[in-house]
Amino acid sequence: MTLKVAICPHDTTKNKVVWFEFITYISRKTDLKFSVENCLDFDCYYKTFPYIDFIYANPLDALKIHKERNFIPVAGNDNYDEVVIIANEKEKPDLEAISGNTVLCVKNQFASFLGVHILQKKGIDFYLDYRNSWQSVLNDVAKGEAPYGFVYKDFWVHLSELSKKGVILIHESNEKVSSHILMVSPEHKENRDKILNVLEEMPNDQEGNEILKKLNINKWYPVNSLEYLEKFIQEVKV
Repeated sequence: MTLKVAICPHDTTKNKVVWFEFITYISRKTDLKFSVENCLDFDCYYKTFPYIDFIYANPLDALKIHKERNFIPVAGNDNYDEVVIIANEKEKPDLEAISGNTVLCVKNQFASFLGVHILQKKGIDFYLDYRNSWQSVLNDVAKGEAPYGFVYKDFWVHLSELSKKGVILIHESNEKVSSHILMVSPEHKENRDKILNVLEEMPNDQEGNEILKKLNINKWYPVNSLEYLEKFIQEVKV
């Protein structure tokens, strides 16, 4: 039987070839057959949710498919999802200065939850306003339509210095709450441990380690439950 695979478009748009290489590696090492769905946008990606068997999902999508289809977590990695807090270049580059101001973000994104969590932890009051994309958040902060914004770190680090013109970075998180997560369908739960064993051994295998480096990952770690993620989302008041 072939396991149908979906990979988060955040990752395939930048590293499509390497992710195919990764799935081929896992297939060979586990003797399981995988077929990757070629989705480079989220509309396509979400349409695969009713029928896929294996997924690499951002934290919120991992929760979504867990609730909808009882998908079982397999592993996360040390390339954690983090947030960058930016300000218009004319604003004071200080978190405390956000108090009473508007912060732009993208709705229902894990990085936005992280940003809110960081400010709430510091007792900073603020107002949220939403944009449709991280690029729109960046553009509108640069234009001064709002003084501050939350941006997904993975988006930020791939920007050129020219693209960052008009904004300044005031905080880069290191919360390490969650990375993207590999999940398997309940119909294939008997393969979970086999896949996990291969993932954990990748740093010790020359080919596996080279693939990890291309993916900016040092190691995988087992994820046995998503309760930590559910608790975090519930505690953040967005």
